[in-house]
Amino acid sequence: MSTEKTVDASASEVASQTSNVPDGSRLASTSPPPVNTTWATERSYWRWFHPHDGPAERRLVCKLDLSILAFACVGFWALYIDRSVYTNAYVSGMKEDLGFAGNQFVQINSIFLIGYAVSIIPLTLANTRAPPQVVIPVCMAVWGLATSLGARAQSFGELAGYRFLVGLGEGAFFPSINYIFGSWYRPDEISRRSGLFYVAGSVGTISTGFITARIYADLDGALGRAAWRWMFLIGGVVTLPIALFGVLTFPGTPQHPNTRLFSEDELALARARLDAIGRRATQPGSLGFSLVSVRRFLGRWHFWVLVPWSIAFQQGYLALAQGTYTLWIKSNSARYSTAEINNLTTVAPAVAIVSIVLFAWVADRFGARARLPLFGVAHLVAFLGLVAFVAYDRSPFAYKWFGVAVSNVENAMVPVMYSWANLICTDDAEERAFILSAMLAFAMAFNSWVPILSMPTVEAPRYFKGYLVCLVMQPVAVAMVFLVDHLHRREVAQREKKRSEAEGH
Repeated sequence: MSTEKTVDASASEVASQTSNVPDGSRLASTSPPPVNTTWATERSYWRWFHPHDGPAERRLVCKLDLSILAFACVGFWALYIDRSVYTNAYVSGMKEDLGFAGNQFVQINSIFLIGYAVSIIPLTLANTRAPPQVVIPVCMAVWGLATSLGARAQSFGELAGYRFLVGLGEGAFFPSINYIFGSWYRPDEISRRSGLFYVAGSVGTISTGFITARIYADLDGALGRAAWRWMFLIGGVVTLPIALFGVLTFPGTPQHPNTRLFSEDELALARARLDAIGRRATQPGSLGFSLVSVRRFLGRWHFWVLVPWSIAFQQGYLALAQGTYTLWIKSNSARYSTAEINNLTTVAPAVAIVSIVLFAWVADRFGARARLPLFGVAHLVAFLGLVAFVAYDRSPFAYKWFGVAVSNVENAMVPVMYSWANLICTDDAEERAFILSAMLAFAMAFNSWVPILSMPTVEAPRYFKGYLVCLVMQPVAVAMVFLVDHLHRREVAQREKKRSEAEGH
């Protein structure tokens, strides 16, 4: 058996696994339409569809792409505007107007992340029991309203409360969307969709830079409001119609579908596709977060390895999440105006867009063979960029700009990481939702307190301890990638051995 088939589970292997799935725990169809069972072969770098996909299957995938990606991408774009606007507002007059002092900038980031971390697991698991086309848009409406309320903040404490609510609403979005990808797409399809979804976050960050620059130039003082207040107001308002759009157009899951979008034949075809790769639906009669379920989740290596990997991975680009590069650009205010500073924050996400698309396409094209090289390249580039800021006093200005430009390259591997986790947990829907959300929740829990110690605002723009932590995490994360790869290969080999033994009896 080839390496790629061993890790990604070839069609013949997964088909045999489904025969052992207990009655009622898989996606059954009385008369499954014909589906492509040779998806693990003849992958093409340029083709969007597998060459053996039939016309009905292609129409279904097109409909899924339009309904999932349209809302997911626009929603993630809005999320990153609402998340990034805080840093842009800070460098555009908010710091002075609200009298920020000491480490209050990083403290509000931590308060936001606490709200974010608290909501991730329960709200993501809610998608296994309730229609995601309702759960996710409601969360979006909460964070959009809370962002707009930031425009009326008169103190540090009031703004901190609004940012906590923003985090509370945003927490479920990313893992929930990845859970939805895993509920519809095959292993050869998922990384590209996840990559395009993640590109929207970088587009949102870029948009924030340009939008806030324009707001600062055109609306500062309009109707008696400072520019930074308009940034919060506009950022939040654009989110609300997107939430309504999600209620109407998001497809949900095969268990909780948006019946306005799909016919019974299309749903049967979608379920047959998942049956063919051994992906289970939610198990009837179980609760998404019951004690029995938690024991099942914790009884496998998935939680104990994937979650620490996510923590180490996130710590590797913690500086990016804390806006430290924006503060470095701000420290060069003698070179750049406030509008230029906002515009220059678009450099890193622009590089990230190219990286995300490249990494995701290569991952889908070459499957398991591509994962280790891709993670190795991403972490190496991130390591070289971080050296510029660890050696702050000795590195030239141009090298620091290189560090800023590539600061998002490690982050560009997130779609591949979460797609891989989706495949590892392919035979347990509740575990998929739990693991995907736990990977993010525990990482965000660390992100809520580590920056207070390693990246206090008073140390801007130097942040030696913070950049050093990010640098050290690069080889740690690479080591974790090798461990995940080894355990996943062993797990699939064990399944294949059991299948062979069962066929031999």
